[in-house]
Formats: sequence, structure tokens, C-alpha cells
Amino acid sequence: MNRVTEPRKIIIPDEWENFLKEFSKRNRERRARFQIFTNGEMNEEEQEAHLENVSLEKRNGENQIDVVRIDKADEKNEKMTDTIKNVHGIVVQYETDGSENVLELRDDRGKLTSLRFESKLDGVS
Repeated sequence: MNRVTEPRKIIIPDEWENFLKEFSKRNRERRARFQIFTNGEMNEEEQEAHLENVSLEKRNGENQIDVVRIDKADEKNEKMTDTIKNVHGIVVQYETDGSENVLELRDDRGKLTSLRFESKLDGVS
């Protein structure tokens, strides 16, 4: 795993719902890729797509986060929804210009799901 050099902020649970709404507004349409880490090792990397929405739901006493992305590789604009169950931690990592470049979601088993955005500094996203 890469050494973290950009500023990071832990989002406290009472702020999760509002933070995710505002995060979605700020980052809608940005290209992003999922990376899933278990025990510090990357296990899975999903295809790149554009962020549509990140939302928090409480189900059976657990915090569940749904991440909706749109695959714009062709004209189908297929929606993909990833669900992270029993979320216990949210951290946001910032680029040097202050834009958000990583959203980290940790579940109760320690699995880390990282939504990594293309850099705004590169003028791509």
C-alpha cells in the first residue's frame, strides 16, 4: 500500500449522512475506481466509472453505504451499485489543492473499500 502523504480527515458517525450528501454533490460525475483491501493487501479492483451518488442507510441496526457509479464507456450508461455493509469508519483524503481524492470506507471486519478519484490537478476529472 502506498504511504499516505495527503491530508486525511476522519468523519465522525454523527456527520456521515450529511457529509456523504455533500460529498456526492461535490464529486458527481468524477471518474473513480474502487479498490478493496483486506489485511493491507489489495484484493480487488473494479472498473473505472463516474460517481453518481453515495448514500447512508440504516438497516437492522447496521450502517450500510451504497455507492452508485455510471459506466460511460459506451452509450448504455450502465449504473453500478456497490453496497458496503456494517460500515464502522469513513475517512476522506485530500489532494494538495484541497479537493477530495479518496473516500475510504471500513467495515466491521476491517475490510477497507477505497473509492479513488482521478486527480483534479491533472485536469482530467
